[in-house]
Amino acid sequence: MFRWASRQLIEYRFAIATILLTSVFANSGANAQLVATSDEPLDITSERLERVEEVTTWTGNVQVVQGEALLTTDKLVIFGSNDSSVDEIHARGDVRYSNGSETISGDEAVYDEQDRSLTMTGRVVVTQGKQIMRGGKLVYWVDTGKIRFTAPEGRRIRGLFYTKSVEDSS
Repeated sequence: MFRWASRQLIEYRFAIATILLTSVFANSGANAQLVATSDEPLDITSERLERVEEVTTWTGNVQVVQGEALLTTDKLVIFGSNDSSVDEIHARGDVRYSNGSETISGDEAVYDEQDRSLTMTGRVVVTQGKQIMRGGKLVYWVDTGKIRFTAPEGRRIRGLFYTKSVEDSS
């Protein structure tokens, strides 16, 4: 049973890494571009776009689409630096990511380039098929693949995993 749960965590790492790779932006002139691993075009839409100095803000029904991957949020803020690199990316308000088979949702997500980490907070739900994990905060470190899932004070993390024998009998 432990090996099966461990395999599921590896699959969740892949889903979380996919969020990160489709959310790493770099500033280019007055626009923001996605630096993605996919050859597919990137389509970003929102009701408003504002750029002030090194901060680009997409607000109002933000959608980032690349192939089957979809990231939606109320607001996406990209913090850059003078050398046109990205320092942090914040997705705020009803953050949802789906790639067709996995879905991750929460209230806020922050990518920190210095730590190379993605942190999702607020009613975090990770779904892969019938498998579901719920918690209050999920941190993923890109370089190491390490994941930390924590619950709010006084609460617990919950994981619902279906074993092959349970799936076969349904």
